[in-house]
Amino acid sequence: MTGRKLRLFGSKQNTTQDLRPRVLFVSHEATRTGAPKIILNLLKHFTDHCDYQVETILHSGGHLAEDFQDYSTVHCLNLPCQQSADLRKKVRRIVQRKKDNHPILAICNSMESRFIAEILSEMEIPAISLVHELPSSYTEEDYQIVYNSSGKVVFPVQAVRHEAEQKLPIPFGKSVVLSQGLLDADFGKRITRESARERIRRELDLPDDAFIVLGCGTLDLRKGIDHFAVIARRVVQLNKNQSPIHFVWVGEGPRWTHSTYHYVQLDLDKTPARDFVHFIGERENVEPYFVGSDAFLMSSRVDPFPCVIHEAMASGLPVITFANSGGAPEAVENGAGFVVPYADYEQSASIIRMLATQPEMATGVRECSLERIETRYCFEEYAHKIIDLAESVLGARLRTVRQQHVIRAAA
Repeated sequence: MTGRKLRLFGSKQNTTQDLRPRVLFVSHEATRTGAPKIILNLLKHFTDHCDYQVETILHSGGHLAEDFQDYSTVHCLNLPCQQSADLRKKVRRIVQRKKDNHPILAICNSMESRFIAEILSEMEIPAISLVHELPSSYTEEDYQIVYNSSGKVVFPVQAVRHEAEQKLPIPFGKSVVLSQGLLDADFGKRITRESARERIRRELDLPDDAFIVLGCGTLDLRKGIDHFAVIARRVVQLNKNQSPIHFVWVGEGPRWTHSTYHYVQLDLDKTPARDFVHFIGERENVEPYFVGSDAFLMSSRVDPFPCVIHEAMASGLPVITFANSGGAPEAVENGAGFVVPYADYEQSASIIRMLATQPEMATGVRECSLERIETRYCFEEYAHKIIDLAESVLGARLRTVRQQHVIRAAA
């Protein structure tokens, strides 16, 4: 979905008039990143359990735009995430396109959707805002917009809620902490560990006994690809004359001159680690890379509650993450992973080498991670709780017995 004009997808034919109430789902983009995947999964769940007209508003498109279209009418604005007269005009046009059937609710995903939420609030459409971000990139005014525009504000973990509260106190009774859970309940189960290990090592031309440390995300400073590379350099330096330890990063981002990646790779090229660190780009299906790896290194500087943590846990990977970097430590606390002091390269390297040389040390971590995914991080439960919240905001029931609401117009 590109171009400058507003595009509508999946619209009903003119021969029918759908009288069901309208519900809006708002996302800043449709890329294969965590936040768009979360709102897409919520959209799927909503259409399965609630009999309403569902529409999606996207600031911009991406690979998942067609998936949104499979479940809803999609309005792709192709506008930046900032307030403007053009944004206001287009959002108001979407709301008013069915004059006698204005939307009854909006579910707005991420801080980046706050300006759309603000416009919808002005039009008296109640909203639930899902805030996945930490406040280091946002102002008090940004949070005030979210608080004013939302009936409820949902945070993924206590750490994110706490940081938001420190930035700007949250109105009493408005915040809820709900962890989204594993997006794909079958993740990690569709391929055996043995076949995944063989596939990755063959693809990357690695030795059969290579221990693989996985990283995943965009190639930028927030995700800490520089931390990832420095830890790899330290491991390679210490790991002489032992089975090789390779570091594989799945995900894409700017690679041009003077980008973060450019300088990270420049540093690597000057050390022996250049042969042990692999930035392999984006993959449509990341499951084999998780299942076929041996550990997951969460090197982010700022990451509220990334979906990749659930995928690593569901794949039985020991997770190493930094303290004070977001919500990942809450996920792996009490035996489901390793939390090291922020940017502690030495301790991170030590844990990775321990896992590589003493694989039995990972057994308890794997068992704890898998148990926690089953009991604490179920997406279906999260989605049901979001619908519960929506019903409380509306003061009305959304889960309904499906009825025929479509009335065919007279010929």
